[in-house]
Order: sequence, then C-alpha cells, then structure tokens
Amino acid sequence: LSSSTMAEDEEWTLLTRGEPNLSETQDPKLLALETGFQAQLQKCGVSSSALGNYTRALVEIASVLDNRISVLACNALGNDEEMARKMQEEIEKEERQRKEEEEQREQQLFEQFLMTCQLCQKVNNGQDAAGSGTQPLELRNCEHRVCPNCVRAFWSSKELRRQADYTCPLPGCEFGLAEVDVKALLPEQEYERFVDLALQDMDTGNMVKCPMNCGWALELDASSPQTKPPPSSETGIDGKQLTPEAIQHRERYRFRCRRCPDTEFCAKCLTTPYHVGFTCEGYKRYLASRKCRFCGSAVKGDGPTFVKPEDANKKKALRAALAHRFVEVDASKGIEVLREAVRRTDILGNLCESSECRGRASNACQVIRPCGHLCLGVKGEKNCVGCMDERCSGASGQSSTDLCNICWVEELGHAPCVRLECGHVFHHHCIKSKIEARWAGARITFSFIECPLCKKHMKAEVIKDLVNPYIELYATVRAKAEQRLALEGGHTKASELQPSGRYHKQPVDYAMHKFAYYMCFKCKNPYFGGHRSCEVAAGEGEAGREFDASEMICGGCSAMGATSCPTHGSEAIEYKCKFCCSVASWFCWGTTHFCDSCHRKQGTPESMSRKQRKDLPQCTPKTCPLRVPHPPNGEEFVLGCQICRSASFC
Repeated sequence: LSSSTMAEDEEWTLLTRGEPNLSETQDPKLLALETGFQAQLQKCGVSSSALGNYTRALVEIASVLDNRISVLACNALGNDEEMARKMQEEIEKEERQRKEEEEQREQQLFEQFLMTCQLCQKVNNGQDAAGSGTQPLELRNCEHRVCPNCVRAFWSSKELRRQADYTCPLPGCEFGLAEVDVKALLPEQEYERFVDLALQDMDTGNMVKCPMNCGWALELDASSPQTKPPPSSETGIDGKQLTPEAIQHRERYRFRCRRCPDTEFCAKCLTTPYHVGFTCEGYKRYLASRKCRFCGSAVKGDGPTFVKPEDANKKKALRAALAHRFVEVDASKGIEVLREAVRRTDILGNLCESSECRGRASNACQVIRPCGHLCLGVKGEKNCVGCMDERCSGASGQSSTDLCNICWVEELGHAPCVRLECGHVFHHHCIKSKIEARWAGARITFSFIECPLCKKHMKAEVIKDLVNPYIELYATVRAKAEQRLALEGGHTKASELQPSGRYHKQPVDYAMHKFAYYMCFKCKNPYFGGHRSCEVAAGEGEAGREFDASEMICGGCSAMGATSCPTHGSEAIEYKCKFCCSVASWFCWGTTHFCDSCHRKQGTPESMSRKQRKDLPQCTPKTCPLRVPHPPNGEEFVLGCQICRSASFC
C-alpha cells in the first residue's frame, strides 16, 4: 500500500463503526485471508490503527457480500419450489384421470355383466318387438341372471303342475323361483295361473278367492258357530230388521278383501257387495221377487195390487187392484178396458202395504216412460221429471239412486220428486218440509227457498203455491232494504262496497246482508229491525231470552204516538232511546231502540239492557232534552217522522 492510501485512514474510519471482533467470524477461509492480509500490511509498514481500520472495512465488505449472496440464493430456491409444486400437481392430476378411467371401465364391465343373460350369453338392456322387457333378472334364491325370454322358453317346454315346477332354467340349478321373480318374469295371465297353483296346493275344500280376481284368498273355518248371535236393530237391504239367521250368516260369510278393501263379498256365493239381511238362498229369492218401488222390500205376487188368475174376468177384482195402485179408471168402462189398464200399469203394482209407501204412491206420477221406467215425478204435473234410471240410455243428470240433497237419507227413487227450473231434483216432501219450516230464528232469512246445490230460488209448477208467497216476501224485504240504505246515506264508505269488497256494485245485496228484518206478529208484514251486527253484541238482557214471536211488533203496530207519516210512511218514523232521553239511531233484536251512547255500552259491564228500570236515568219536563212528554225510560216511544223533524215542518 502507498503512503497516499495510508493518508485515507479517516475515510475508512467513517465506513466502519464499532470495534470488530475477528473471532466472531465462523468461516475458516475468511479468518486465514484476514490473517494473511494483516501480515502483508505489517510488511508494508502500516500502522496498527490503520490496520484495524482496514480490517473493519474488510469485515464490513464481507458481511455485505454474504447478505447479497443469501438474497440471490433464496430467490433461486423459491423458483425451484414453484416448479416442484407445479410438477407435483400435474402428477396428481394424471393419477386421478387414470383412476377415473379405470373406474369407468369397471362400471361398464359390471353393467355389461348385469345385462348379460347367463343362459343365452346375450346382452339385453331394452325391450323386444312385442314391447316386453328383455333385461336379465337376478333370481333371489340362486342369484343367477337370466332374461325373461329364456325363462319363458324353458318353462314352455315343461309341464307345470305345481309351483315347485317353476325352477331356474340354468343347467344343474334346481332352485325354485320366488313369487316376486315369477311376477316380474311372466305376463299377468300366466302369473295368475301361478297363483292358482298355490291355491290348489293349499286347497282343503274351504279356500275362497276374492271375486275381483286380485289373487287374495282365505280359508273358511269348517266348524259351525256354537253360540247364538245376539239380536240386532240393524236393517238389511230390504229395509227390514235382521233375523237371527241373517245375522249368523253375515258373521260367518261376510268378508272384505285385503288387497282391494272396497270389495265386500259373500264367501259362500261370492256376491258383491254382501247381501245384508239375507242368506244366499233368501237373496236369490229376493232378486227373483217383485220389490216395492219405494222401500225395496219384497212384494207378494198375491197381494191386493195384483189380480189372481181366477179373478181375471171379475170387474170388482180388476177395479180393486187398480184402486190399490191409485190408478183412476171410469167405473163404467167394460172389462176389456179394465184388463188393459191392469196390464198396462203392472209396474205400479210393485207396492208394499206400509202406510208410508202407500202415501207416497198416492202422490206419485203414474206415467210410464217409453223406455218402460216409471216417471219419478208428482201426480198431476204437466212436465214429467224424466227417466232417472241409471241403466237407461235416456237418463241424464241425477240418478234415481242418488241421495236427496235435502234429507241426505233416502235415494231419489224412494219418493216422488220435483225437478226445479234450475234442473236439480229433490224429494217433493223434502221441498215442502223445507219451505214450510221457513227461517229458523226471529230474523227473516231466505235460504229456505234456495236450491241446496246452486242457491237459486226453487221454482217449479208443482210447488208454486208453496214458494210464491215467500218469493213475494223476498221482493218486499229487498225493496225495504234498498230504501233503508238510501235513508242512511248509502253507506258509500263501507269496505264491503269498495272495489275489493264482497258487494262492490251490489248495494241492494249489501243492504240485505247488513240490515235485519222481522215479521210483525200483528200485521204480518216485514219491518226493519236494525243492523245484523247488533245480534253479535247482544248481552244477557232482552236478547238473551228465548224467541217469542208475539214480541215481534213493527213500528206501526207498537207505536205510542204517530204510527205513520202521510208523506214518508212508517220507514221514516223516529223513536226515542228506550234507556235515556236521546233520539234513537239503533233498533236491535226487532224490539229495542238505542241511541249511540247506549248502543256502545252493549256487550260491556255497563250494558243498558241488563239494568233494572229503577236504575235507568230519569228526567222531568224541564230537564228533558227532547222537550216532548214521554213515558219513563225503559219503555218504547215514537217521536214522529225523522225526515219531517229534520226539515222542521213536522
């Protein structure tokens, strides 16, 4: 080193900081290099302080180089790791693809095995030309796989006398087939034969199969019952009470199939449904006998509605038979005419001797339709009901075997019927009872004149005398309801009259629904009785007692003052509240007038109708706000015409 270099000791001192300790270096080559470097510096006459500075500079340079080398080494190592990771992913992906391909090949081989018949070695996975399945089936008992064609061909070459003859077709296998396999391999008819073979194997002479041929069977107990059945109040299909013999027969032979539970049959004669009320022999006689056209009970051939062979030439016997059939014939007619009438009305002779059936026959239509069936209408009607026998091609709509939709007890064919203008048919006596019963409570309702099926008013020629008075009453109440709605401002803000309401654009129907009308006991005319909502809020008071028709009095018949306005009639008459000295705005239960204040208290502990008369507010002529003499609170009182009072000229 030159002296000029030695003069730069200050600059080297600034580059180094602290006192470096060479012993801290871990690399032996670096230590040897430093030792040799120090020896060379000493030969050049470098001072010890300068030597220390150069040594520290060397250590610093070595440290910087080590750090740089470390950084370069780390970067190279990171690139190698990324490359190794990508290679590993590619290897794993190839391994997965290889496994998936192997699994697919194995699955294809397995499916091919399942589709291969072990007998014909053909792969079958569809249907043959006839549409029958050809896919092989694994037999449950021997686990062999055979196709239906091979099985059928094998069994067709054998004589099948027992179920045990249905064996596996593979050579050397003698396993029998399970029933479920036979059902899957054979057509329905051949499977039924297989089931029949099972019944033959089991048959001990007491096996009974379901008459619907569903395959279900039972074995009857050969022993006869030892105990006598208790008496029963049940009736049979003929309407008569069951005899002990019929009860015993039912307990022994009536069964319900477990495979087709709607099938109830006789295990002795296989009749379905079971003939309740008869033994098998009695049921055969019942079917062969004449039956009453109303109740269905057996009719004796020598009854009063028939003519005995020896009386065929006797006018008296012929007229008596026609009379029992309720057929009217001129008594002056000759015997030939009487014979023809008896022959022509033979079907009318199917009538028992019960008073109920004879009463219905007296009111029944006697027209015999061109198809040979009786008209089910009422006697004397102009337009017949028409044929209602379900077996007749001319029958339409309701059937004679349908239940009447009013009584829900008897079939339509069990009594004279009426066909309404809407087309629905009901028993005449049911319609009559429904109309005569009228409405159930105090408030007038009109559901009793509505058809139960379509809700139209019941109208027909034979019931016009019954229903017309109530149709007129309906028109009267409807007109009063429309007038009342107008008097109350039309209720234009009512939710029911809004576009989304039930009675939108039907204000009169709304009024019929909103207002309550009652029948006056005295004048027999309907009168306004308040809003229907008042019935809900009624308490234990006057609304709680039983309905008394004599309490239903209209304003004109019950008023203590003016009964009618000469200009506006009785509908505008104004009443005093029954419980205070205010003008009434509510009329509830058809008997009681309320003001707004008293009406709001109904249904609460302060209900005015629950108070005794002494507890009601009292007034004097000077303190009464009405300024009208009236009886003590607790009594009804009419003030006069509401419209005239509001116009200040009444």
